Amino acid sequence: MSDKRLLDKNWRLNNFYKIVDKFQIKKKFKKNTAQQYFEDNKHTRNIILKSRRLGFTTFEGIDMLDDALFTKNFSGLLIAHTKEDAIEIFEKKIEFPWLCVNDQLKPLWKIDTSSANKLKFDFGDGTFSSVLVSNSGRSGIFNRVHLSEFGKLCAKYPMRANEVISGTIPTIPPDGRIDIESTAEGMGGHFYKMFWSAWNNKGTLLPLEFKAFFFNWTWDKEEIGLITRIIPTDEMESGHKFKEYQLLHKLSDVEITYYYTKWLSLNKDWDILNQEYPTTPEEAFIASGSPYFDVKRLQSLLANCAKPSIGNIYENYGDYKFIEKDKGCLRVWEQPMKYHQYTIGGDTAEGIEGGDYQVLQVIDNNNLKNVASYVSNVPPDEFAKVAYEIGIWYNKAYMGIEANKDGLWVNTELFKLEYPNMYYREEFDDVAKLMKRKLGFRTDSRTRPLMLAELAKTINTVNNCWTNERFLRECITFVRDSNGKPQAIAGEHDDEVMAYAIALMIRGNAKVEDIRPQDVPLTGRELTKRRLEMLYGKKSNNINQNDYL
Repeated sequence: MSDKRLLDKNWRLNNFYKIVDKFQIKKKFKKNTAQQYFEDNKHTRNIILKSRRLGFTTFEGIDMLDDALFTKNFSGLLIAHTKEDAIEIFEKKIEFPWLCVNDQLKPLWKIDTSSANKLKFDFGDGTFSSVLVSNSGRSGIFNRVHLSEFGKLCAKYPMRANEVISGTIPTIPPDGRIDIESTAEGMGGHFYKMFWSAWNNKGTLLPLEFKAFFFNWTWDKEEIGLITRIIPTDEMESGHKFKEYQLLHKLSDVEITYYYTKWLSLNKDWDILNQEYPTTPEEAFIASGSPYFDVKRLQSLLANCAKPSIGNIYENYGDYKFIEKDKGCLRVWEQPMKYHQYTIGGDTAEGIEGGDYQVLQVIDNNNLKNVASYVSNVPPDEFAKVAYEIGIWYNKAYMGIEANKDGLWVNTELFKLEYPNMYYREEFDDVAKLMKRKLGFRTDSRTRPLMLAELAKTINTVNNCWTNERFLRECITFVRDSNGKPQAIAGEHDDEVMAYAIALMIRGNAKVEDIRPQDVPLTGRELTKRRLEMLYGKKSNNINQNDYL
């Protein structure tokens, strides 16, 4: 064996270690397509959403063992979600490959410590390296940490997941490495939030920011390659669904056959299929509880979302302009157009960092398009000022702000600012025995079911207006709880959902567009006058052809 080859990490990972594969066959480990792609594109902080059986825990175990064997003073930690899984991972992914190392090479290392979950290697010069597999990471300083099936840890043991987030990850040095991988385990929790935060970050990554990867079932080339007979979709049970799915995701006949066999093996359960063998990231996260909106419809709408311009509104002597900024709170998909009428729905909060958001949703009355969305934690007094400015900019949009709690204050401030186009509701005054007009939209047990039902109907029936990805993702995590109440899943927000629902409810009170001025046909003399003015300039108010002779 050439010493030169042994110094090449990539060669070692494809030739040096033995594993028992998913078919229970002892073989030389070799990186598969998904693992190689990750290796070529990884960052210092990585989060991986994956389909089943892609072997990332095996790859990470081998890779971390290799670091311990060939890097002095290296300390690695692999965290599993249960103690039993930690023992199994250590035995199969760490200890077994080590025991299978070529006997002629083993004397290069001395085992300083070997236990049920740790290997520590003595390099003979006072330096050591180690790899530990555990179900927590409460103590120790590590150069590298891998979290296996972190979604399950977040779902089943949230306190331990909090421990990892607050106690383990911050200890990794900036030049260290963290890899988090998991299949999806419902919506909510740290894994869900961290993945989407990283997935939606399309800018240049800082060293401590996470880079997101998604590997769906089509990356499993080895297992798909075992398909020997293609099953036509017209021979499949529910074949029309599989045909539609094949066309939607541009799958080959072999791939849709593989997907169909997985559906059969999972007792024909579509939700489990989507979670265990997702085709898209959205599919992977099946809602805990009963989704209020049609998740499949939302997934299809997400594919057509547009990238907004980001910035803020600025006032200059009564004129309001939108100025783009990297970290603005206003997202704009379509700036106000002449003659168009707009409606703004507002959901209010206390304006506390980390709490619910102050949200304004701007929709075009003509086509319901979500043309702008403002999301911030500003205090109520500043929120009222922002609402005024955005409303004026959007052609004095019809404004309906939630009148609950802090919304009462925001509505009052808008009234004091003399906003010209505010929503009033009618309420019966028991004392005066008459109907009174009151500012703002009241969200209560009577209006809430109506507004959510109207929103669900609109999502299902109206096309070409859903620009806002964040709004659609909120809809996906909006579920019926154990008592049947529609609300955001624990840890998620529904501020954009409620603001859009308010805008939709009050929109019927506003006109669709402004009256356009009627063009009056010009007489022959007026046409001649206009032509001469264009040629020679205006000489007098009573211009005629004789003036130019």
